[in-house]
Amino acid sequence: MNLKKYFYMVGNAHLDPVWLWRWQEGSAEAKATIRSALDRMNEDPGFVFVCSSMSVYKWVEDFSPEMFEEVRKRVKEGRFKIVGGWYVQPDCNNPSGEGFARQSLYSQRWFFEKFGVTAETGYDVDSFGHNLSIPQILRRSGMKNYIFMRPGEHEKHMETNVFHWTSPDGSEVLSYRIPDPYCHNFNSEEEIDNRLAQISERPDCGIDCAPFFYGVGNHGGGPTKRNLELIRDARKRHPESEFIYSDLTDFFDHIREEEKLGEVKIPSFYDDLQHHASGCYSAVTSIKEGIRHAENALLAAEKFSTVSMKLLGREYPDFKRAWLDVCFCHFHDSMGGCSIQGAYEDAKYMYGEALAVAARAQNNALQSISWAIGTDRSEGTPVVVFNPHPWPVKQVITVNAQAQTVKKNGRQIPLQYVLSPTKACMGREDTIFEAEIPPMGWSVYRMCEGDREEFVSEVKAEEFALENSLLRVEFERRTGYIKSMIDKSTRKELVKGRAAVPVVIDEYEHDTWSHGRNYFDKKVGQFEDARFEILENGPVRACIKVVSTYEKSELAQYFRIESGKKELEVTAKVNWREKHKMLKYAWSFDIEDPTSFYEIPFCHIERPANGEEEPGLAWAAVSGKNYAVGITNDGRYSHSIKGGEISVTAVRSPIYADHGGCRHSELPFTDQGESSFKYCVMPMEKIDFSVLTRSGKELNQPLVNIIENCHSGELPEEFTTLSTSEKNITVTAVKKAEDCGDIVIRAVETEGRACECSFEGQIANGSVSVAFKPYEIKTVMISKDGCREVLITEFEE
Repeated sequence: MNLKKYFYMVGNAHLDPVWLWRWQEGSAEAKATIRSALDRMNEDPGFVFVCSSMSVYKWVEDFSPEMFEEVRKRVKEGRFKIVGGWYVQPDCNNPSGEGFARQSLYSQRWFFEKFGVTAETGYDVDSFGHNLSIPQILRRSGMKNYIFMRPGEHEKHMETNVFHWTSPDGSEVLSYRIPDPYCHNFNSEEEIDNRLAQISERPDCGIDCAPFFYGVGNHGGGPTKRNLELIRDARKRHPESEFIYSDLTDFFDHIREEEKLGEVKIPSFYDDLQHHASGCYSAVTSIKEGIRHAENALLAAEKFSTVSMKLLGREYPDFKRAWLDVCFCHFHDSMGGCSIQGAYEDAKYMYGEALAVAARAQNNALQSISWAIGTDRSEGTPVVVFNPHPWPVKQVITVNAQAQTVKKNGRQIPLQYVLSPTKACMGREDTIFEAEIPPMGWSVYRMCEGDREEFVSEVKAEEFALENSLLRVEFERRTGYIKSMIDKSTRKELVKGRAAVPVVIDEYEHDTWSHGRNYFDKKVGQFEDARFEILENGPVRACIKVVSTYEKSELAQYFRIESGKKELEVTAKVNWREKHKMLKYAWSFDIEDPTSFYEIPFCHIERPANGEEEPGLAWAAVSGKNYAVGITNDGRYSHSIKGGEISVTAVRSPIYADHGGCRHSELPFTDQGESSFKYCVMPMEKIDFSVLTRSGKELNQPLVNIIENCHSGELPEEFTTLSTSEKNITVTAVKKAEDCGDIVIRAVETEGRACECSFEGQIANGSVSVAFKPYEIKTVMISKDGCREVLITEFEE
């Protein structure tokens, strides 16, 4: 038997805090697993244990301070190795860029506070695919290595399991794909020898070493006494090899040394790592919606709280606990939708807590600011409209009042009445109007008495059509599908065939993960028998409601078109009663030579338009020689694009945590009942990644308004606190620094072109200039003395 010269023995216990159990049981397994690992150290002076996830360490600290002190001692000795650098092992496709940033920010800082060290190796051995921004996120979080397992060789062929994984900005991490299970419990000489032989057969660029993962896992456990006994025995039986208790850093350092000496050449890899468990991009919509809403609510609240702190000296809230709730929900079996139903009942109060924290903080900040604005200088009731983004935003807002007129700077603007949730009690309507708000600032509008001016409406709803000055949309009478969408500026017909088709897909043969099935194209029907109702009809907006049915399910779609905008907004509300089925909204466009693009954390990626199910965040787009169309959304993560057809996956209904066991009649199905989300169809003559990225953020973090009263104040009626000079720079976070009063701005380049960007306004203490490489993430710390670039963790680079 020809064995590798060096085996790096990685003792670990894969610990799912939730999966086929709820988090309380996971926490109990965490303390038992850590106790077992410490006992093995007491028995074997050379044994090293590898453990990821701040949440596990925090449970031990909370449950047993004495055991936590033992862990601290062993970390100091180098025998209890911290890996991962994140709160959990998250889903590595669906969290936002800022979601990943907060995994690093809070965990790496906590590890340094408690242990004096931070993780050097990213560790996501069980996640279901890995987005292309991860190398840059890791590097900017102080990590230089990455260990993962999925997708396996049968899902994605790679010439070698060791490679330099490279993000679009050029950041790279030395990465290794584990070719076999991350937890292996061997109990005989034959078992360990077979595994050693299998590992040694892999060429992996000719490296003379390999990691050997061992220990009981999933529900915790870790290396056993028998495991360690057999490792000691293997040392005697195989003197030609060295068996090194490993912390993984030594394994990666070994490879780097071989490469430095010219003994091996490690290739670079420039793609994301897909596909495994494609059903997890869409399973259990509630957890995905909840996380999306919580992430964006916290980000908006942070920005408004920073403005309140900077302008008025208000105390900045503590968002850490709320973010850790969201980070826990990022766990791959949670956000991936493949846990038991009880895990999602728990998740609701976790992201619900985050939403409550964000709502209180945002309201405190906005009420403080609006109270400081001098609003006694004009007639009417002031409505202060706030923009959370450092670029100008035009958006239709809804005010909980029925105004006779709305004015801006003394001039009337178009308004419109729409159905109010108070109508059954108060008998009145709400008011909508288009607000135009400066970057990360506010404007004051006035609801006034008096005669209303007549404005010529360029928005109209007909019985089966919507139209404004830029688009005309026509519907089929029987089905409710869109048969025509014309870009009036180019006279181009965008629809090829039909669009907005609610397609039902059969999934009886799929499990919850959809193992081994990456295409969802077994169509068994569609919603039909449409009923139309005109709900709104200019001058600000027109809306047609289309209700259709499929077997036991009913779908209501609200199609809206606004004045002066080349986009169609759709709110889809479905009462879903199907089992083992999927619902997709299919939009077929006339696109020549199409290519598909998807937003991923902090970036976007091009993929083939071949109909395969793909993960994506707030937008997906198809682009060709003649045109492009993007679709933004506020709570869905799964799409397929085939040719010019974009399909947004809305709901899936497998059995919870169905993994090929027994499908008992009493087991619950996912996504049953009512759910809704909003998406916008955006035609464009040429794809514009900055427009798509910013539009996605505007949909997920909309303008906010407060009805104020007339009073004096030191702040003006219109103000900007932060703006950016370049449209290809998107700001993702503005917050107070973790350990001082400085302000942190995080931003990313979105178009693939280098630039120098100026950040201007009081948040930036006037103006600061920052250079960006293509697709680069920058975290900038602004103080009274200037600005400096730091890591995502807010440590110095």
